Amino acid sequence: MTNQIPFRRSELVVLESLICILLLILSFVGNAMVITVVFKKPRLSTTTSLFIAALATTDLINALVPGPLFLSSLITGKMPYSSTGCAISGFFMQFLTLASVSTMDLIAVNRYFCVVKPNIYKRIFTSKRSAIFLASLWIFIAMVILFPLILGWASMDFSSQMASCSLHFNSLTSETGFTVFVMVSFVVTSFVIVALSYYFVSKSLRQHRDHLSNNSGLSAQEINLTKTFFVLVVSFIVLWLPTFVVVILFRGVLRKTLPRQLALAIPYGLLANSAVNPWIYGAMNPSFRKKFLSILKRSEAPNRVLPAENAVSSYLGISRGVPLQIIEELE
Repeated sequence: MTNQIPFRRSELVVLESLICILLLILSFVGNAMVITVVFKKPRLSTTTSLFIAALATTDLINALVPGPLFLSSLITGKMPYSSTGCAISGFFMQFLTLASVSTMDLIAVNRYFCVVKPNIYKRIFTSKRSAIFLASLWIFIAMVILFPLILGWASMDFSSQMASCSLHFNSLTSETGFTVFVMVSFVVTSFVIVALSYYFVSKSLRQHRDHLSNNSGLSAQEINLTKTFFVLVVSFIVLWLPTFVVVILFRGVLRKTLPRQLALAIPYGLLANSAVNPWIYGAMNPSFRKKFLSILKRSEAPNRVLPAENAVSSYLGISRGVPLQIIEELE
């Protein structure tokens, strides 16, 4: 496969590069702040902090590894890094996509047990078990991606259409089989689990809206957190569904004839999701936007200097859509 990107007008090179730079900056700044807040807190053994940190970590890695390599390709018009860099970029691009989807899946199951099965929730989702669930899931994903490489079915090559590296299979049969397995095991299954989990969660919340805390032991903070994660998952699905359609076209239907502008939706989709996650709720939710503006005014007041840690914590409540009382729970 060629390492050269098809000719582009200079205006298009500048536009594609600037969009990528903007997404990288938003992703790095937002997710770095989220991780800083979570890991500076003394009570890091909560499932809440673990999942928030896990989501932010996948987004931050994307901004640090495959994202900059993608940007360098857009700027130079070719693959400017070595085969090792290509392998690293391609692996993380595949891994972070599936890790994000699967982590959302795990969150949905977590919220199901928290709301619908609160009696056994604390036994199943202890801090140690939650960490094991997450680590096991990520290790499995890494093995799935490495499997065709180890067996020699595929190699990590540069795609001029995507301006980034991805799995290149030696035969159509192996590529089709791998694509079907990944789509069924991770994408379709995840969306089904998420849909069913939040269906039962919303049904339970409606049935016990007035006395849920007293009858099931579920706190108001947990209810708010469940709603927050639901919005996070929905926004993730909305962003990724079109991208997964493009992946199917890229791997099976159109293959090499897929228009370059459409193929670019794959790396741009991953970057956009990483960039949007920490910021979208502060921009879309009026109450959070109001709190954000009030925090900025308070931080500028000469006699009321907001401690840096609390300022970042308040930002986390806005950026991730997590109510401020949940952040206080982490503190």
